[in-house]
Amino acid sequence: MSVVFRMEAPYRGAYELHRLSFGSGSPTVAIVGGLHGYELTGQHAVNMLATALRVSRPKGTVHLLPLVNTFGADESRKRWPFDDLDINHAFPGSPSGTAVERIAHALLQATEADICIDVHSGAPHVRELPHVRVPLGGEEVELGRSMGLPVVWRRPGDRLDATGLVGAWRQAGRKALLVEGGRGSTLDTNHSDTIARGLAALLGHLRILPSTNGPGIVADVTHGEVETHRAPFGGFFVPEVKLGQRVQPGQHLGHIQAPIGGERLGDLVAGRPGVIMTLRAYPMVHAQELLVRIAGTLA
Repeated sequence: MSVVFRMEAPYRGAYELHRLSFGSGSPTVAIVGGLHGYELTGQHAVNMLATALRVSRPKGTVHLLPLVNTFGADESRKRWPFDDLDINHAFPGSPSGTAVERIAHALLQATEADICIDVHSGAPHVRELPHVRVPLGGEEVELGRSMGLPVVWRRPGDRLDATGLVGAWRQAGRKALLVEGGRGSTLDTNHSDTIARGLAALLGHLRILPSTNGPGIVADVTHGEVETHRAPFGGFFVPEVKLGQRVQPGQHLGHIQAPIGGERLGDLVAGRPGVIMTLRAYPMVHAQELLVRIAGTLA
């Protein structure tokens, strides 16, 4: 393990950006976790991969940076705690800028690789089925599919702003994937295992590690093939489905009831067949907050 960047902090130990490197030569893969401090499932997945790489002989180079926002993790916060700025909105950064800009700049330098993966967990109020987000076409789609994660979500490239890590990587001409799964501020070891297996499958596809199968794709969808349900009004959301469950049109997904008294105010009903890829975890909701996403399943 090496320290690739160090920055003095005002009242605690210095900030350090750590990188674990395995193997040598080409191809080179960089995998980053913990840009958001409270996204523990993704951090754990990257560390699980590190455990596997320690007992293997990679035919290529793998750089792992499991936890970028160490101070945020220490306080269970998404953002950099000193000024509440999001490191993932600070790219490409600056070596003489604010703290998050300096971290962003150092991270880009530390992840010069052929293929780069940014691993996240969902926000604390939702649970996300492990999935990979890729552009609508190109080699990155096949790289994402090689992971065998439950959902491959093909999204328009213009949604990946260059101020984010994935967008900055692509601006620099690198192939980049975004992986997400689990819920912020909690650890779901099953989702961590799924993500770690997907990362290992990608390394197998690249012939860096022996070939392995990912967990298995159940939905390969464009953005338009994802049905999103938001709260029509505020209340207390009670789900009637589980993450990863297959649903059919007309099936009840959950209902909103009055927080005091429990009066049933409205129901959510599936409009298409698919798998539950996002499910609200925190039940108190305001109007237009995300409740459920359904990804159309493979035939």
